[in-house]
Amino acid sequence: MKKILIFLLLPLFINAQQLVLSDYTIISSGPPEGYERPRIVMTANASPFIIWKKPSTPKSVKAKKWNGTAFSAPYDIVSPDLAITGFIGPEIASRGDTVYLIFESLLHNNHIIYLKRSFDGGLTFSDTIRVSDNSDTHKFAMPNIGIRADGNPVISYMECTTSWTDWEQMVKSSSDFGATFSAATNASALAPGEPCDCCQSTFVTKGNNDVYLLFRNNETNIRNSYIAKSTDGGVSFTSTSDLDAADWMLNSCPTSSPVGVVNGDSIMVVRRSGANGINELYYSNVNATDLQKNYFNTLDPIGFGLQDNPEIAGDDNGYAVVWKDNRNSNTSCFIKWVYGEVSEVIELADSTTFGHKLSPDICLDYATGDYHMVYVASTQHEVVYVKGSIMPLSIQDVKSENNKLIKSVDLLGKTIIPESNKPFINIYNDGTVERKIVLE
Repeated sequence: MKKILIFLLLPLFINAQQLVLSDYTIISSGPPEGYERPRIVMTANASPFIIWKKPSTPKSVKAKKWNGTAFSAPYDIVSPDLAITGFIGPEIASRGDTVYLIFESLLHNNHIIYLKRSFDGGLTFSDTIRVSDNSDTHKFAMPNIGIRADGNPVISYMECTTSWTDWEQMVKSSSDFGATFSAATNASALAPGEPCDCCQSTFVTKGNNDVYLLFRNNETNIRNSYIAKSTDGGVSFTSTSDLDAADWMLNSCPTSSPVGVVNGDSIMVVRRSGANGINELYYSNVNATDLQKNYFNTLDPIGFGLQDNPEIAGDDNGYAVVWKDNRNSNTSCFIKWVYGEVSEVIELADSTTFGHKLSPDICLDYATGDYHMVYVASTQHEVVYVKGSIMPLSIQDVKSENNKLIKSVDLLGKTIIPESNKPFINIYNDGTVERKIVLE
């Protein structure tokens, strides 16, 4: 015989929190406006700044900025005459109202990496600053950018010969807010083999001096993720470490980059691996000093399908990861929010829309604790913005009969399928929460 017991939550859950998604906004729609690979950063006064690429002729990079009540009209920040190219990018980084934009240009046969900078939160940008070397012997591609605590940028790009061989992950650092840069250094030199030829590197910065470059490597088709460390602001890199627990053997580049964020005295790193037969995302807490990982766990196990394109944001209190996967037949975007021992996974999509969702990105407003995200609703040809706010759970011991059950979680907040003789928590669509146990 089954007995169902419903009882009040323990005091632990009176201050429990959840991530609430709201403010879904269409930022761009249709080929005339473009809708490719949006990026988002936070500028001063809690103002999100969003860019995306318009790949059809005339090609450009467009932007919108929050003005306090709404997003502005779209405007070009990279005009068609700059011949933007590359299948990855452009990228942006911000600190306050200092914003840096980096992109790849086809104005030279070997391609050029250009930087633009803004000191008014993205409203206006400088002329282009060439940051790749002026070379007839090497090609340049897949740039990225990070920003240090003092607001100075550090940049990366891939360099190879004109015959598309001998790939290297190059890094340059600036101490005058992007006006000039140090000589290029090969940040991947200490890793065996060479970097994957179509995987962009990403940055994590800690203070002014500690710079970490995350990249995917290729050691005779072992495609593991690596981290390299600089203690002089990105001028040189003196240590590196393989982050994966199992070797991923793959004959071609997976076009998938590791990402990370400072989390206390560690770096939280998320990356894709197919070493165990399933292309899933894994996360590890990596010691910021010696680069040793503490664990190697799946981010959100799916058992089948493909997870990819992670992006991460956070602080010492917690972090959130967005990514795409096809667990539900259609490709969709998801967010996993982690705060201490509590975590939550939510589909990052407006339930009124249909079709595939791609290319998510995320940033954190450190002042409010809100996460801000963008993704591409590819079926609708739209760039969509959504806000994620951390809200307290509403605790009640009686629920309305009209309420809809959203999910069941265990006592740590992890989504589960309830089992007999184990306590669980039901969360309903009006915020009502009830704790239950089914005794058999």
